[in-house]
This record gives sequence, structure tokens and C-alpha cells, in this order.
Amino acid sequence: MDRKKKHIMAVGAHIGDAELTCGKTLAVHSLLGDAVTTVAVTAGERGAPPGRDTAEFAAYNKKCAEEFIGALGGNFICLGYPDGEAPDNEELRRRLCDVIRAEKPDVILTHWQNSLHKDHSVTSRAVEDAVFYAALRDFERESPPHWAEGPYYAENWEDSHGFVPYIFIDVSAGYDLWFEHIQKLWLTNNSPWFKYRDYYDALSRSRGVLIHKERAECFAVSPYSMKLVKDSF
Repeated sequence: MDRKKKHIMAVGAHIGDAELTCGKTLAVHSLLGDAVTTVAVTAGERGAPPGRDTAEFAAYNKKCAEEFIGALGGNFICLGYPDGEAPDNEELRRRLCDVIRAEKPDVILTHWQNSLHKDHSVTSRAVEDAVFYAALRDFERESPPHWAEGPYYAENWEDSHGFVPYIFIDVSAGYDLWFEHIQKLWLTNNSPWFKYRDYYDALSRSRGVLIHKERAECFAVSPYSMKLVKDSF
């Protein structure tokens, strides 16, 4: 039986969040012929190195994100909120709802709810509500209702408190594609205080060992979704 094509959407608070935490999963789906989309709430412009103009850095980050997802045959969307100021309000939730309805993803990935970065936790809550809004039949927006599976929560060193790996995705097949094109992001190799590429590279190796694969990425689910139904043992 032919496999049905899917559309996977990953929503990050900043450019680089989705690409680094679940980019290998997106790469796997790209190789399977699925549609992939990354959404950034902010451009991550306040991560600019000293002396670099933040507006110019925002434009540069967007270009990098477009090149990354373009290499996977996908689409990139930036909502353009100021870095560090992702609003915990209805406006963000409704904008994300509109993106979900317009793009029609089958699966949504985002941040875990607990984070040392406020933009991450705000984005997590907003995505959860946006998924709910997008599916409501009588929630009037420009596009018709759309139900998406998830959200599933990607593993991120900044979002580790209470994170329990529940889903392990074998990303061995997508690793080389991810590794080649993740270099397009400034954050990957240039951060003076955290080695992002090395961390997520090593994490995928260690997670892979746990499931007897070369590479893996982990996702948490809502505690209310942690149900394994069996007829018997």
C-alpha cells in the first residue's frame, strides 16, 4: 500500500530553534517526499554579535532559514515579533491559527512548555492554543478549520525541565542532509557561548544508541496524551 504524503510543520520561537531541535526529522520527511514548513515567531535578531546591526542580522537570519528549508524543498515563515518579546496574547495565538489553517500541516512540532527562555515557553503555549483554535468549526477566521496532529515537543537544552522523551524518531536517513544544510544558519557554528551544532549532533547520536539506531530525535507529548492502550499482556 502506498504511503500517504504528509506535511510536517515545526514552530520555533527563534530562527534556529526548529532547525536545530527537529531539523533531522524534517530532513527525513523531505526524503520521503513530504512537505515541510518551519515557522519562526521571531528572527532571533538580538543574538547578533557585538557591533552588528540587529535589523541587518534579522534579514540575514531569515535568508539562512530560507536556504535551510529550501534545501529540504520546504517553506519558511517568520512572524516578525521582536526577539525576546514574543507576546503571550491572543494576537499571537490567532496568527498561528491562521498559519495552520492556511498551510494545512498534518503534524505540528514545537517547544516543550518549560523553558529558561520566555520566548520558548510563550511559543509552546501559543501553539497549543492555536492548534485548538484552528480545528474549531465555529472559530471564524479567513481560512476554514483544519485539524493537525500534535503538538509534539522537540528536545531542546533550554527546555529540559520536565521533558520526558516519549517518541523516538529514527533520523539516520536524514542526518547527512541535515548536517550539510544546518551549516547555513549563523547560530550553528558562530555562537561564542554555546556549541549548538556539536550539542545537537551528539544528542542525536546518544538518542540513537537508546533505540539501536545511528541517530534519533526525541519528542515529548502532553501528559494527558501518555496513554498506551493494549488488549492484554
